[in-house]
Amino acid sequence: MPEDWDFAVLKKQILMDAGFDCSSYSDKFLKRRFDIRMRANNVGSYREYGALLKRDPLEYTELIEVLTIPVTEFFRDPDVFEDFEKVVVPKLIADKKRKKQKVIRIWSAGCASGEEAYSIAMLMDEFLGPKLDDFTLSIHGIDIDDAALAKAERGEYTPEEVKKIPGAYLKKYFGFDGKKYRIDEGLKRLVRFKKHNLISGKPYRYFDVIFCRNVLIYFSREAHEKVHMLFYDALNNDGFLIVGKTEMLSGKVREMLVPVGNKGIYQKPSWFPSSSREF
Repeated sequence: MPEDWDFAVLKKQILMDAGFDCSSYSDKFLKRRFDIRMRANNVGSYREYGALLKRDPLEYTELIEVLTIPVTEFFRDPDVFEDFEKVVVPKLIADKKRKKQKVIRIWSAGCASGEEAYSIAMLMDEFLGPKLDDFTLSIHGIDIDDAALAKAERGEYTPEEVKKIPGAYLKKYFGFDGKKYRIDEGLKRLVRFKKHNLISGKPYRYFDVIFCRNVLIYFSREAHEKVHMLFYDALNNDGFLIVGKTEMLSGKVREMLVPVGNKGIYQKPSWFPSSSREF
C-alpha cells in the first residue's frame, strides 16, 4: 500500500536526518505519535510530513519530544522505592561488604528530567548516612531527549514538581529561591547525566542496579528482548534490574533473572552463566 511505503520512507528519513531510530517502537505507537505532529502542522500524509521535515528541520525537535514521552516524577510509584530502600539496598550493601568492594554504580535508563535519578540519590544518601564516604557511589541518568537532560543537569524544579518529595527530604536536599527548588550540590555530585540510545548506543557494563521503568512499553517485542539482554549483560553478578510493575521480561532473560521482593524487581544470580552475546 502507498501509505505503508510512505510510512517506511518517513522512518528511514528520520533515522538519516536526525539519527533517531524509530525501528524500536511499534508501528501502532509511531503512527499515533506522527499523527499528533501532522495534525499540529495541518499535514495529511506521511509523504507531506516528510517534505515538511526537510523544509523545517526544527520540526524534528518537536517530533522527537513527542516520541520520547518524558513522563516522570520524584518517587514515582512509592512502593517501588520502598522495596528499593528496604530490600534491594540492604542486599546490595551486604554484598559489597562481603566482596570487599567499594564501587556502587546505579543506572537510571530513560531518566527524562532527572527526578528518578535524584530520588535514588536521596535514598542512597539516607541509607548510608556517614558511611557514604566508605563507597564510591555514582548514579547515571541516561536519556535521548536533549531538553530533558538539560533540565536534569540544572537540577531545578517547580513547587508542583517536588510535591511528592517527603518534607524532610525537601528541606535537606533542596534550596528554594522563591520560584524554584534546586538540588543540593552535594547530592548533585552523585549523579551524572548523558545522552544515550538504548538500542543503538554502545553497550554499558558494570552496574549494580538498573532502573528502567515504563520506558519500553511502547517498544516492539524485538526491542524488548534486545534491551533486556543488554541490561542483563550490563549488570554485575548479584545486581538488580527494576522495571515497571506491569512490565514483563522478554526473551531468555526471563530464565536468567530471579524475582526479588514485589513485582518488577529482579536479581542476576552469580551462579548463572553470562550471556554469550558478543559486542
